[in-house]
Amino acid sequence: MSNNSGTLQLARGASIERDWGVSRLCPIFPAKDRSSVLHDLVSRLPLLIVAVVLGVILVWQSPINAEAARRLGSPALAGVLSISISLVLVVAFAAVTVRAKPDWSQIASAPWWAWIGGIAGAVFVVGAAVIVPKTGSVLFLLAVVLGQMLGAVVADTYGMWGLPVQPISLAKLAGISLVLAGAIVFILSS
Repeated sequence: MSNNSGTLQLARGASIERDWGVSRLCPIFPAKDRSSVLHDLVSRLPLLIVAVVLGVILVWQSPINAEAARRLGSPALAGVLSISISLVLVVAFAAVTVRAKPDWSQIASAPWWAWIGGIAGAVFVVGAAVIVPKTGSVLFLLAVVLGQMLGAVVADTYGMWGLPVQPISLAKLAGISLVLAGAIVFILSS
């Protein structure tokens, strides 16, 4: 059902925003002042560059862990190796960067889901070590990106994990569709 603002209301308070202001030819992208979009992009550019580097590292992590799994004879042991190295590096990073004494009572009173981030990391590392040798890096990462986009849209739409609620937009749905189409094209061309 839609309302007068051009927003489709979905179940549980979620909505899809429609903004027809950009052009009649491309109605799915929200209208924004070009200078504000450019300013937003430029102000976030250093972070986006770091994100690109992190993306490259993430892509490389999967075949590296797959090779460790092959040599160790176990994806689980490759996961232990990878996560052990991660633990050492994160502890060292925390030792250098954390200045204030942590208030551990805050984490003790955190919601249950604040404790599962490590589980997600372990599942990803071991899963990648198993899947990448069978699919290759590109197809695996296409599937991962699709999953990330779907998970992000659900998390934003419903305000999961403490995130502010952000409605689904047609542009977001178009982006997910493009990633899915890319995965299908890649599979068909292989």
